[in-house]
Amino acid sequence: MNVVLLNPPGSRLYVRSYYCGATSKAGYLFQPIDLLMLSGRLAGEFEITVIDAIADRLGADEAIEKISRFKADAVVCMVSVVSWDTDLQFLDRLKKNDPHVKIIANGDVFFEDPEKILAECGCIDAIIFDFISEDVIHYLKNECEKASNMLYKKDGRIVVRRSSLPAAGTAFSMPIPRHELFLNRNYRFPFAKHHPFTTVLTNFGCPFKCTFCIANTLGFRYRGAEEVYKELLYITKLGIREVFFEDMTFGLPEHNTVRLLELMISGKLNIGWTCFSRVDVVDRDMLALMKMAGCHTIMFGVESASEDILRKYKKGCTKAKMKEAFAVSRDVGIKTVGTFILGLPEDDRASVLETIHFAKEIDCDYASFNIAVPRPGTPLREAAVRDGLIRKSSLVFDHSGSSISTISRNLSKEELGRLRKRAIREFYFRPSYILRHLAKMRSLSELMEHIREFIGLVRNIT
Repeated sequence: MNVVLLNPPGSRLYVRSYYCGATSKAGYLFQPIDLLMLSGRLAGEFEITVIDAIADRLGADEAIEKISRFKADAVVCMVSVVSWDTDLQFLDRLKKNDPHVKIIANGDVFFEDPEKILAECGCIDAIIFDFISEDVIHYLKNECEKASNMLYKKDGRIVVRRSSLPAAGTAFSMPIPRHELFLNRNYRFPFAKHHPFTTVLTNFGCPFKCTFCIANTLGFRYRGAEEVYKELLYITKLGIREVFFEDMTFGLPEHNTVRLLELMISGKLNIGWTCFSRVDVVDRDMLALMKMAGCHTIMFGVESASEDILRKYKKGCTKAKMKEAFAVSRDVGIKTVGTFILGLPEDDRASVLETIHFAKEIDCDYASFNIAVPRPGTPLREAAVRDGLIRKSSLVFDHSGSSISTISRNLSKEELGRLRKRAIREFYFRPSYILRHLAKMRSLSELMEHIREFIGLVRNIT
């Protein structure tokens, strides 16, 4: 059986990965971790190929032609709330071109009313909710009774296979993903110091309870340190010296992370890397170990400078803890990225301005200002629908701010857009900030990457 791992074409540079889609803010695009992880499982059973129509800038006709040329029996594809309308149009065309090809879809859009969506979408044959499982293999081998977390069509009806999630903190194992199939030069990551780079997963889901995020509904699981280390060895043999650990929260569980870092240090892998984590997960000892193992950049979710908003959305962190984590990271020599959410229902002009000020106060190296979006399956969306801030039928959103549909009770989409642009200007266009970062450039490639990012920022505010 021939199976295509597909990132569908789109009218914009869409980043679809790990149940979180957005329009690329400044031209960055990394490997869809869902497809990358699936490649290891599927390659052991089928002939596979990867078609990333976003990375290769393929139009619908070109993508369909490549799929046909491969004589695909099945297509496993990414979809997202950021591109759902165009995703559906493309998959419909793909199905009409070859009615016999099985289309299995994965994405954030299915975390609300998946049975309804599958029933209404004649072009989709099955939906998966867990890209680390073997459900796709079970489906393609016609052994669906073994599937644990998917929906599929059979004899004109929708079959639901949903089992209880494993206990939080359960270990899982994956075959090594086929990284060599994802060495596309069009992938770019703003914090990468070397090219090519790749993405790696050490855990799945998240044990924390932030109500604006889907991650805590996935069931937190982790891969053993030795297994991840073997994957890193495999990556280095491909000549890759840069990794993005795309965990929702790198550093969990602590004992497993410490073991992995020790293996990386003793093995002298010489890999540079970036990760997401939380200010209440890493401490000075952990950060020092991460630095020794090659970590050069860490991303923390700050979200808001309002303690009331942080409590309401169960962030679980205080501003004081955030300041401490950014200061300690800087002290051990790791660059920091703060991510912020503007336009939550309680936000007003004063709270957004407070958040902009806080971004400068914690002195992060980079800041990402995002628009609040009611993602399917989150308590935030449930409340927004209940309170009449959005219609239940609304499914297309973009947290990058390329198009804004506000859920704030106090800010119009026009004012929210202006505030986001102000945030970018006030943070990035400070003379002291620009001079400090120019002084830190250590290579021509790093300088060129920052120039591209700067051009992207300018486009974002004009």
